[in-house]
Amino acid sequence: MDRNRKNRKDAIPRVYDKKSGEYRPVSEWEEQGAGGRGGAKYASPKRRADNRKRRRRRFLLLFYIFLFLTVIVGAVVVSLTVLFKIETIEVAGTSRYPAQAIVQAGGIQKGENLFLAHTRSAAAAIQQKLPYIGKAKVSRRLPAKIVIEVTEEAVSGAIEYKGKYAVVSANGKVLELAQKMPESCTAIKGLSLSKAEVGKAVVYADASQKETFQSLSAAISGNKFEKITEMDFSNPYKIQVVYDGRIIMNLGLSSDLDYKLRFAKSIFDAGKIKDNERGTLNLSVAVEDNNAFFDPSYSASSPASSSTASQPSQNSSG
Repeated sequence: MDRNRKNRKDAIPRVYDKKSGEYRPVSEWEEQGAGGRGGAKYASPKRRADNRKRRRRRFLLLFYIFLFLTVIVGAVVVSLTVLFKIETIEVAGTSRYPAQAIVQAGGIQKGENLFLAHTRSAAAAIQQKLPYIGKAKVSRRLPAKIVIEVTEEAVSGAIEYKGKYAVVSANGKVLELAQKMPESCTAIKGLSLSKAEVGKAVVYADASQKETFQSLSAAISGNKFEKITEMDFSNPYKIQVVYDGRIIMNLGLSSDLDYKLRFAKSIFDAGKIKDNERGTLNLSVAVEDNNAFFDPSYSASSPASSSTASQPSQNSSG
């Protein structure tokens, strides 16, 4: 009897086939339930138990994934609404603007979420609204601090424009439209502007003047040339720079401006021209002849260079 029971347990399931009118063995495909709901009834008890376990494991896996995502989303929501609120906004660097004005220009306020603060747009707004700031960087500091680092834009000079004076930086950014010539500001002559708006780059009537002006400004800054009282671009073949209101430096063409100014600085640093002298320093042929000529009377010229002055790269302080 036990043997018959075991045989019945191990017997291959059979199903009635309507087409043939006979019983046939259940295929493995039907036994696994692949035929849909109806196919599941042909599966053996062991197979059905395995299927139930598989479905349970799949359900638990999906449940744990859902639970994990819920916890993550909840943590993010809490951090963005409750935690990491800005408590301090600090301004670092040098600027003519008060710290409060810089903070207001950036638009970030205390109480905002630290990670939702738009740092890039805040930096751009500061540079646009406060022209004398050349560079602004806004960064986050955990747990609740914003730091605004600013750098002052160096003034290159002032250009007369429609009855006013456009104060510009070395790259031509308009820092201010002044009613009169600012004190201790380099006068820039010979540049024709078609447009000048505060916070934006000037638009030149002659596009070639842009490169010349920026090259000369960069050369002056790079060589740390101070006491420049005037730049004159009226004659493109005879660009002139006035030093300390008393020495006219004739640079000639716009080429090799950095070299010419280094050459001139080596002459001043070596004391070749005294502090009380006035005249013209001709640097137009400094590159070709490795020489410059100083004319105190504006008529006769005398050499102002020497073996040391002819090597400006060794004598330049810039």
